Amino acid sequence: MDTTEFGEQIVALLQDEVGDHLRSVIGYTSETYTIHYIRKDVEDAYSEENLDQVLEELRLETLEKEYLNTIFQEMHGDFEYRLDMFGDAVEMNFVVADGEGLEVAIDRAYFAQEDRLANSVLQLVERYQGEESSSSG
Repeated sequence: MDTTEFGEQIVALLQDEVGDHLRSVIGYTSETYTIHYIRKDVEDAYSEENLDQVLEELRLETLEKEYLNTIFQEMHGDFEYRLDMFGDAVEMNFVVADGEGLEVAIDRAYFAQEDRLANSVLQLVERYQGEESSSSG
């Protein structure tokens, strides 16, 4: 399967699953990248420089796979992907090899039900931080 065919298949799968919540799908190597899909509002939010910075960060994250497996593999199994939650988006970085992977971004709203537990923990952490800063000040 070539890159174009893979991109079409992954975008179709994601659009079937999340619909209009899909923000972007970008395949990358250490030297280049392919935007398989990017929603217009997301594309408008990025400059070429921002995109270059994002891709560099994604490439750097791939270098952690071997290290994370060294530490956690025995207890948790193989490292598969990184999931980053932002206020408006969820970023998933699927590592293929050093410097190579697939980035998928989805609207955070899609995960509203699924991230209930994470939101509860986040609220407690924020409340704790608030209490700590008011007791130290």
